[in-house]
Amino acid sequence: MSKRKVLDSITNLENAMFKLNSALKIKNDRELVIEGTIQRFEIVIELMWKTLKRALQYEGIITKTPRESLQEAFKTGWLHNESAWLDMLDKRNTSSHVYLHEQFVEEYYKDIKECFPELNRTFQLIKTKYLPNLVIK
Repeated sequence: MSKRKVLDSITNLENAMFKLNSALKIKNDRELVIEGTIQRFEIVIELMWKTLKRALQYEGIITKTPRESLQEAFKTGWLHNESAWLDMLDKRNTSSHVYLHEQFVEEYYKDIKECFPELNRTFQLIKTKYLPNLVIK
């Protein structure tokens, strides 16, 4: 895995994290706010597991699936709550099957707010660990 790909992944994830955080600060009194926040969360989860996969590959650990990437990241100490991460991944996978079911959407939005600190903690760890070392000259 090249330094450039890891750096690009971290940069893309940082942008997505910023957008999700911004969405979570908007009052959720409109359907589009909630749906947009859910969409941003799904993007963050997708970028997170791909960033973890690339960082693991940079360390010499090869993973193929999102679940495998999360499990290996947990083993390396990058993730601290494996069940929460696997739950986030499952929710992201489930959302496409029950999209817009009212009860699911409301619970999902609440779960996103609750898990954002864990997402941010992991993002900060990755950023701190790799960004200073990956500056391309």
